Amino acid sequence: MQDYQKAAQDFIQNEKQFHLGAIPTEQSNPLTRGLSARIRRDTAEGIRIILRADQSIPGVAAECFESEAFQKMVADMRRCIDERRTILFSSVGASGRMALQLDSMWRLFWHELIARLPLRAKEFVEIAECSNSLMTGGDRACVRAVENFEDYLTFGAQQIADAGVSPGDMVVALSECSLSASVIGSAIEADKRGIATYYLYCNPKEVLCEHLERARLVFERESIVFLPLFVGHMAVAGSTRMQVTTVELFVTGVALEQACWSWLEDNLTQAELEAVGAGVLPAAEYAAQFESCVRQLSDGEALRGMTRAVEYEADTYTRKGLITYATHAYLQDILTDTAERQPTFTLPPFRRTDDTESPLSWAYAKDPLYPAAVAWQHIIRRPIKGLDWIREDYIRLGASQAIVDHPPHIGSDQLSYYDLGNGDDPSRYSQHPARLVLVDVDGRSAHDGCVEWYRQQLPHFDGGLVLRMGNIPGELIDPDELRIPVSLPHTLMDILPHVMVKLAFNLLSTATMAKMGRVWSNWMIQVLPTNKKLIDRSTRIIAELAHLPYEKACEEFFKSYLNRPKDEEYRESYVVETLRRLGVDPDAEEGE
Repeated sequence: MQDYQKAAQDFIQNEKQFHLGAIPTEQSNPLTRGLSARIRRDTAEGIRIILRADQSIPGVAAECFESEAFQKMVADMRRCIDERRTILFSSVGASGRMALQLDSMWRLFWHELIARLPLRAKEFVEIAECSNSLMTGGDRACVRAVENFEDYLTFGAQQIADAGVSPGDMVVALSECSLSASVIGSAIEADKRGIATYYLYCNPKEVLCEHLERARLVFERESIVFLPLFVGHMAVAGSTRMQVTTVELFVTGVALEQACWSWLEDNLTQAELEAVGAGVLPAAEYAAQFESCVRQLSDGEALRGMTRAVEYEADTYTRKGLITYATHAYLQDILTDTAERQPTFTLPPFRRTDDTESPLSWAYAKDPLYPAAVAWQHIIRRPIKGLDWIREDYIRLGASQAIVDHPPHIGSDQLSYYDLGNGDDPSRYSQHPARLVLVDVDGRSAHDGCVEWYRQQLPHFDGGLVLRMGNIPGELIDPDELRIPVSLPHTLMDILPHVMVKLAFNLLSTATMAKMGRVWSNWMIQVLPTNKKLIDRSTRIIAELAHLPYEKACEEFFKSYLNRPKDEEYRESYVVETLRRLGVDPDAEEGE
């Protein structure tokens, strides 16, 4: 038996907990089937198709807002403010980046409030420090996936222990779909320690418990508070960076706004409340505004703007070029989308500054206002936390021999090797066409500093674009600027504009990849298998498109996976390579 056959047999026989074909979020969405063929013919139609999958979110969120579990979560957040206890957001992958974003949004709000109410600076700083976050693999995972870490319950438990939380604190576990063992491990460990633990999940509980032992382990814990957020299948099968993380960002963000407003109402004078400048909406109105956001993106000037943006990116990448986004106020939101493109579409990850040989990421993000070290302060807004575990730690945690023998470099110093600052970066205009895109949301990057940097840098590039979205001020930055107007009310932490940016950039990246053929129908055929969940997903896609039994498809996957040189990892996905070898043309137009 050859090595690839042994590997397939081992995965089939011993990793049944990662065989996820019965899980709804891993299945094809009937609303978006035929996406890739239709978007090639008509970009705007393809964008509207993708947005169909977001239409279930407001109803699910509205139901959650009325639940006892949601009200309890808001009350516990308020308690943590009163008692100056920690609210820790924990997750992995796309939801892990969102955990960092929620933490950063909280801190930014309280720090900016000091400028309006300076005499309350001391207590606002104390409250800002109540928030904390972790993602599986540490903060470096926000720019580049850490392979296989989400497969271990023990890793999530250890990160909770490292965070130093204790009874009286609060942990909010954002579980994507209850498929990642590390997030389940973090929730169970927090609960064992007597910490108020909230678990948000996006698949039906009965399906998860029927098929996944690790799901049963968390759902059997009666003291954990569960918030179900099942919004159906993803727009692209298995791509939980889309609807799943959107609904979790929305629901948790609304909870934060309501908890903070409750404290402000009870502790500020009427004059001080007026100085805050924004409040909150009734719960039902948040859902209505989300629905309005989807509707506005699906039609009129916003749809025309999205269409032009997708075609601009697709043209750039088809011609082997690069896109560099420049923004300040929403840098973390855009950074999140660009980093998530790597495992979703088998694209080169962000490249370290000390690496001059690896391929460059197709898209990147820059802060026009600050050098790299300061830019990272504005993104994370707390001390950077890596994982400084050593070989003995991995042995104790039951890691694979590959991890034990070659522990990844994910310590606290690692983000410093990724330059998101405003210094000159010749790598970003070393491939052609190199294009610079200034992103302005609600006019917040339209001030002189961002625009001046954009104009100074533009001569280095082959071209550029000013992309404006949200509530756009009347004056032009550029005569040919691209506009995606979406009118939304401002609230305490501006959760609605954050959700709008997430929807828009999920659309932009997914529609671009689908238009370029890196999606087949609505299957993410360019998936990069960085963990067991993604090995299973790759296998199921091969089985579906090549009409093979799961066992044979798994064997064919490992034949490709184990026989490719490491330096060709990002050439194309192992799924596409396997399909081509089996005589399936992933570039051919599929039936609708």
